[in-house]
Amino acid sequence: MPSPRSATPSTPPIRMRTPGTKSHSSSASSTSSVSDRLLSTRFSLRPGNGPLMEDPTLSPVQKVAVIGAGAAGRGVARALAEAGIDVLLVERDSETLERRMKALREGMNRDIARWSMTESERNATLSRIRGMAGIPDLRGVPMVFDCATEDLKEKKELLRELDRRAPPGCLFLLNTSTLSISTLAGSVSEARREDFLGLHFLHPVSRIPLVELVRGRDTTDRAVELARNLAKRLGKEVLEVAEYPGYVTSRLTLTLINEAIHLVMEGVTTRDALDRAMKLRLGSTHGPLALADEIGLDSIFRSLEALWQGLGLTQYRPAPLLRRMVNEGWLGEKTGRGFYLYDETGKRLNGKEEMIRPPLERLLEPEGVAVGGNSTGDGQ
Repeated sequence: MPSPRSATPSTPPIRMRTPGTKSHSSSASSTSSVSDRLLSTRFSLRPGNGPLMEDPTLSPVQKVAVIGAGAAGRGVARALAEAGIDVLLVERDSETLERRMKALREGMNRDIARWSMTESERNATLSRIRGMAGIPDLRGVPMVFDCATEDLKEKKELLRELDRRAPPGCLFLLNTSTLSISTLAGSVSEARREDFLGLHFLHPVSRIPLVELVRGRDTTDRAVELARNLAKRLGKEVLEVAEYPGYVTSRLTLTLINEAIHLVMEGVTTRDALDRAMKLRLGSTHGPLALADEIGLDSIFRSLEALWQGLGLTQYRPAPLLRRMVNEGWLGEKTGRGFYLYDETGKRLNGKEEMIRPPLERLLEPEGVAVGGNSTGDGQ
């Protein structure tokens, strides 16, 4: 019987081609500053079409609708609000919205406790974020940022709805790294596709000063320049990447997370020891298991599945433990239980590893695999 790491996917690998660049000339383009051009030269993996002509329509955006108030959506909404931009944060229903707005406030309160934010800064940021249940009429909103589901079918349905409600010329930004921008662009009207591109923020948004930008087949240079200007305003550097599953950072991060889960599942080390070791080794604020909990184990699972099917590389086949945790509803912060335990606001509880190990062992009993030994480190 083949091992979980040596099996091959049931469907052949899907290869996405690098889309061509579509450019609007003369008055429909813009000129970027010297620093923007240097930033593009340093980080772009695909050359652009040269400097753009000045365009007065590339003025700083003042209002953005963020669709989805999960971990990614909250991070993006907060970054926008901290930059002085008014944000309409949209969730599918009032119950989910209330819970996630509370998580947003509690996250800021924790930053105040860590002396990384003041109360006045928190209040100013929150005053710029207005929550709304259900997709409203988006007239007057020049930019929509989709941070919702990574399920392809649901994403297409959502984009069709947004296309109906958004005004002409509204820029559509997608915070995805596993779904094809060109494929998703087929869900909106032909006229909208030139203003449709990917802008992938890394998690946690507040601490990672990098975004990945990806063009769709019909994305214009003007749309790219608008996205670049926004990223610069938020203090982010832009890495322009080809349209390919996982881009750069997600392929590397998901490999690390999946391997970390394998190591704990196989009893090589413990949860706390592994997260502490990787925090020390990489100088990061999160170990890979804590990061997976914060992103959402269901999101990690779906992203790994997409890369496994899209690339056919075994390092992306989800670890059996991850699959079982998702099936049990252990999704991390959002459900109060993942590799760690959390309260209703998403704050990690200070319970020892022994609190989580027996349930993990129960999940793995059919596989005959033990989970770790005694804890030898602090994963906090």
